[in-house]
Amino acid sequence: MARQHTLVIADHRQLTARLRWLALHAPDLARDARPGHALLVRCDDPDDQYRLLRRPLFLAATMPEIGQLALLYEPHEPGLAWLACRLPGETLDVVGLSGRPFPLNDRQCNLLLIGAGARLAALIFIARLAAPCAAVTLFAFADDQECLPPPFLLPSAIEYVTTVDTNVAASVAAVLQPTDKTSMLAWADAVVAALPQEALMELGRIMRSVRLRWARGFAQMLIESPPGCGFGACGTCAVELRGRVRLPCVEGPWFDLREVGG
Repeated sequence: MARQHTLVIADHRQLTARLRWLALHAPDLARDARPGHALLVRCDDPDDQYRLLRRPLFLAATMPEIGQLALLYEPHEPGLAWLACRLPGETLDVVGLSGRPFPLNDRQCNLLLIGAGARLAALIFIARLAAPCAAVTLFAFADDQECLPPPFLLPSAIEYVTTVDTNVAASVAAVLQPTDKTSMLAWADAVVAALPQEALMELGRIMRSVRLRWARGFAQMLIESPPGCGFGACGTCAVELRGRVRLPCVEGPWFDLREVGG
């Protein structure tokens, strides 16, 4: 169960013009954290009208040997801009670990990861953990080169492919349903998508056209939650999947891709 913590900032640095890396000293959380877990961070900017809404940030890595975990984020709004000004040695009020971990298993020998935006942090975490025992390909999409995570965040064995385009759905189609070769979806043992809604719809359409059989659990999608309570009480994160209202903050962030319409 997620609990409130006061964590010391161990490292905080700018990776690109738009992305920042925040490492927190949290030995217990670093030991237990898994991909898909998030921290709900209180961003205490007095001029922020959404000051009371914690920002959910996906974990990008853990370093249990030194008792740290790390967040990768873009300070694109006032609360996260306040966070970007925090220095090593300062403390943060966080709630975590929030969300359900991604179900990694030893049958996933060829893992295909597809993501865009802030969701990429969760995929980086998966790639780092899966690299020793699986062939992992990570496709990252962004509308700006500076929003793409630097390659050095990933193990060298990971195949890391990036695309800069404002139309993520079109880019997903071009990459996963090429006209001149077999789609990567045909050989993957597992697919993990962390994409905007329109791109998830497009991925679902491509999946149905490429694979004759599509077992439950083969393709997982990540649905991120907006700032809110993080405990399912406020309902701000509610989404409708296959006619059912789901709460990603407590039931997610991972759902079967077959639950998306399209």
